[in-house]
Amino acid sequence: MYSQGQISRIIQKIVAKVSKELELAQEYDSVDEVMEKYGISFDEGPMPVDSRKSKILVFGALAGKSKDYIMAAKKLGIAQENIVFVSDYDELKRYDTAKLEYSLEYSDIIYGPTPHKTTGMGDENSFLAKIKREPNKYPKLIVATANESLKLTVTNFKNALTNTRYFEAM
Repeated sequence: MYSQGQISRIIQKIVAKVSKELELAQEYDSVDEVMEKYGISFDEGPMPVDSRKSKILVFGALAGKSKDYIMAAKKLGIAQENIVFVSDYDELKRYDTAKLEYSLEYSDIIYGPTPHKTTGMGDENSFLAKIKREPNKYPKLIVATANESLKLTVTNFKNALTNTRYFEAM
C-alpha cells in the first residue's frame, strides 16, 4: 500500500516520462505510435476545455476594426486575453500552422479569409483544407462566412463565438 504522497510522486514521474516520450515522438513524427501504446484515441471525444486558460484563435483578415470584435466578445462574457487575433496578411502568411496540431493552448479556431499558403502546411493546398481533412489534430474549427464566402464580420464573429467549445465550457 502506497501513501498519498508516494502516489503523487509516482504520478509526477510517470507524467514526466510520458511527456519526454511525446516530445521525442513529435520530433520523429511518431506520436500515433505513442498514443497506440497507451490506448489513447482522439475519437473518444474532444478534450475538456478550461475557459480560464484556453484561448480562441481568430485566424483571418477582419472586415472591421479589432476593437469592435473585442467588444462583441466582452458582451458575451469572453475576456480579451482569451482571444488571439492573427489577422494581418503578412502575419497570416508567416504563421506556422504546424504548431496548432494537437494544441492545448487553443480550444477553437474561428477561420476567416487568409492567404492561400501559410508556413507549416507541407504539401497541402490550404490550411483550411488541412484542418477539414484532419479535424482531430486541431482545435474545433468554426468557419466565418458571409454571402457564401470567407468573411469575418463582427456579426458572424459573434455567432461563431457562441459555437465555440470555449463558450460552451463557460
